[in-house]
Amino acid sequence: MLSESLVLEGFELLGRVTACDDLVNDIQQYRPDVVVINMDSPNDMVFDQLIKVKSVCPVAVVLFSDNGETEIIKKVVKANIAAFVVDGPGSRQLRPIIELAIERFKEINSLQFELINAKNKLQERKLIEKAKGLLMQRNNVSEQHAYQSLRKLAMKQNKKLALVAQSVIELSDLM
Repeated sequence: MLSESLVLEGFELLGRVTACDDLVNDIQQYRPDVVVINMDSPNDMVFDQLIKVKSVCPVAVVLFSDNGETEIIKKVVKANIAAFVVDGPGSRQLRPIIELAIERFKEINSLQFELINAKNKLQERKLIEKAKGLLMQRNNVSEQHAYQSLRKLAMKQNKKLALVAQSVIELSDLM
């Protein structure tokens, strides 16, 4: 029924999986834009597999289930499922649910990417600040002079400022 409804809505079925014991491998094999799961009551093995999918080969996931208990909902959120629908798939609602799941997945991935970049920049900033502090203390220079020294060294070595700062910190630890 679900397979037929998906085809009628214009979706291409790349494969059908009847067991979720190696979902990561199945997704890597088929490389779908979205994974649609229809289960009466998903079990922990399904959620464990979906958590692995999230970290290994992220993809939008739509889960149709007859079970909307609070514990299931918590597991849905933890597994980063883009759409969770209780009471099974209805053909009229199928396309918007799947399209919404794909767009939500893209948005979440974009936000996660931005978060990772922000954390990396913060970490780089901390390294630079620490290296500046070490140079200021060791050479008795101003913050601006320490920063200019780091920048000059980074340009001379054609390296990122954070990498040079890391080197300064590591050298300082040796002394």
